[in-house]
Amino acid sequence: MAGVYETIRQHVFSLEIIDTHEHLPAREQDRDASGDVLSEYMQHYFAADMVSAGLDPARVPMLSDARIPLDKRWQMIAPFWEAACNTGYGRALAISVAELYGITRIDATTIGQLNAAFLQARDKGGVYQRVLKDLCKIRVSLLDSILPNQAQPDRRFFVPVLRVDGLIAIHGVAELEGLAGRCGVGKIHSLSDLEDAAERLIDSSVASGIAALKSACAYERHLRFEKVTREAAEGEFNALWSQAAAVGATGGNLRLGDYMMHHVCRLADQRGLAFQIHTGLQAGNGNYIENANPALLTNLFLEYRGVRFDCFHIGYPYQQVLANLAKNFPNVFIDFCWAHIISPSAAVAALVEFLDAVPANKISGFGGDFTTIDGVYGHNVMARENIARALTIKAEQGALDVDRACRIGEMLLYGNPLAIFDLGRFIR
Repeated sequence: MAGVYETIRQHVFSLEIIDTHEHLPAREQDRDASGDVLSEYMQHYFAADMVSAGLDPARVPMLSDARIPLDKRWQMIAPFWEAACNTGYGRALAISVAELYGITRIDATTIGQLNAAFLQARDKGGVYQRVLKDLCKIRVSLLDSILPNQAQPDRRFFVPVLRVDGLIAIHGVAELEGLAGRCGVGKIHSLSDLEDAAERLIDSSVASGIAALKSACAYERHLRFEKVTREAAEGEFNALWSQAAAVGATGGNLRLGDYMMHHVCRLADQRGLAFQIHTGLQAGNGNYIENANPALLTNLFLEYRGVRFDCFHIGYPYQQVLANLAKNFPNVFIDFCWAHIISPSAAVAALVEFLDAVPANKISGFGGDFTTIDGVYGHNVMARENIARALTIKAEQGALDVDRACRIGEMLLYGNPLAIFDLGRFIR
């Protein structure tokens, strides 16, 4: 059915899309102008695959240090780059390098040429317009920055989301003091103060034009948020002040976190906000994957039925669990952000299965989830390719005709995220 595949692929690649999740600098002028191509590429994802392949983790910070000669840093990683370049992360970079700079391989003979082309493009400017708009055809990206000192985003490219982990995973008094400054309150001395600060922060963020809330608590605790008593949460809150020290970075204040997650969900429910939640694989090297099983969120789905829960990363490796949840709960949605480069084959297989089990309007097809602009391009290509392949499989099975497959492609890449996040408020 080569004709079917080419028809679907051509249509999918022609579409303007909505990107559900990025970590890029909020404005192009905020990109680090002191680094080089390796310092940029080693910020995110592929370095973790090279550590998995055997690279000493202690060397990773050196790879981002542009003061160290480029060829010396390349020598440190060359065997591990070669070992890991087959992964989705490696393939995304290879696609970007080939298409953006015309360099067909990344090795010792080309790294200098690649760096020169990268620096020339960055120094010339206009990279966001060229990559995000002209090449990727992204109408808008939802921006959740993990970068320090993030400015207000360039609204030509981004709509911000509010990360609420600082309201939920609180480890010590220093975090409360920082949160107070962020929320515009003098001090947070009580659980009531913390609840009020959360409401103030969310309301001010809504007024400034956020598209959704976001939590990545699964990096440091499990996703089962119990319905705890106020007294239990208040006891843990008061202990923060009595200890005047951090409890630890392992989600030590679980009851306080449980209580505040329910408080945040109540606020989201009252304000009609979507809530993006990290589920599945955690970035980096080493974590407890069972903490991120989306099934642990079931009590939140049951209680806060007015909140549209957008579950990230297809829950990988819990794809079938997430399919069950999205099938059963009207307020649970599946998001493919990051998924196409975690495992391209798993992403194709998951979409084929999701379209058997889940209404097609509940799936968002792409979120680049990168801190680096080049990574977004490669991921965008892979996502469109994966979606085209999955839709072709459904057509070959006789489950969809070509016209319906193309319409579903439009839903996955534009119509669904437009509706889930009510983005008509921001798109003109």
